[in-house]
Amino acid sequence: MAPTIALTRHQLKNHRKAILKRLGVSLEQFTETVRTSTLSGAEWEAKDQLEETFFLLGERSPWSVD
Repeated sequence: MAPTIALTRHQLKNHRKAILKRLGVSLEQFTETVRTSTLSGAEWEAKDQLEETFFLLGERSPWSVD
């Protein structure tokens, strides 16, 4: 059985900031890139991690389509 990891909202938001900082972009810039460009491998990985973080925070990613 996989271990359970409990993270606070604060930790999740800090994780989201760290992902964007690693890419050197703001959330708005990354959203624009996701919507209009072909993503690099690092950007795809960041997108997946950010989507997981948004999900755990009970939020929708800004680039999601409903």
